[in-house]
Amino acid sequence: MIPQVKKLLEWNLIIYEGDKYALTPTGEAIVENMEKLLMSLSVHEKNMDYWTDHDLSPIPKELLFRIGELGTCEILEPNLPSIFEQEEEMLKRIDGSSRISTFISIYHPSYLLPYSSFLEQGVDVKVIMTEEVYNLLKEDIHSEITEPCNENPLSQSLKREYEKEIEILLEEGSSHISICKQDVKPVSITVSDLFMSFSLLDKNGRYTNRIILSSESKAIEWGEELFQYYKDRSESLNY
Repeated sequence: MIPQVKKLLEWNLIIYEGDKYALTPTGEAIVENMEKLLMSLSVHEKNMDYWTDHDLSPIPKELLFRIGELGTCEILEPNLPSIFEQEEEMLKRIDGSSRISTFISIYHPSYLLPYSSFLEQGVDVKVIMTEEVYNLLKEDIHSEITEPCNENPLSQSLKREYEKEIEILLEEGSSHISICKQDVKPVSITVSDLFMSFSLLDKNGRYTNRIILSSESKAIEWGEELFQYYKDRSESLNY
């Protein structure tokens, strides 16, 4: 090791004082950056197929450089024949959260329904949706109201319940909803005090329904910064 130690001394990366070697400020900076590099390589290696197949452009560079903060993350994807298991798993993980932030850029009625229940429970909920999703939501609510009255009672009951839940979410003066008009965006982001997740389109612009999840504290902080990035580029919903 002596020749290597001599090189580190020559490069002013370590100093020798008394009987101890210590890092110089330059050495400390290099080690810190090296640790971030190794963390990033570890995250990339464990989920290589996801990072190579998906479009990472919705993640700002400053967060992409810190991708290692995701730590031990996993990929959640639906298993046939029950594709609803993925959504059920997400709800299990989010249950018990005191705060929930979510970004939605693909519309499906079931995606929004749980959040009205969270609001009623006193959970701090923040929702960002794209302008396209918001317009589809309004159209969907309108179509529910204007459908002919000769449908069966069960169908009518489900429509009324759906309308009620969405009205809770979109009640007048709701400051927890923002509209994002930015072109480059992720498919979804969900961050709570218990976990974070996000999904991206693949490099061909297709929806793969594969979700990255992590429950580590650093990952949750990373997810909160990603959500805030889009929150800063969104406008509060005005009526």
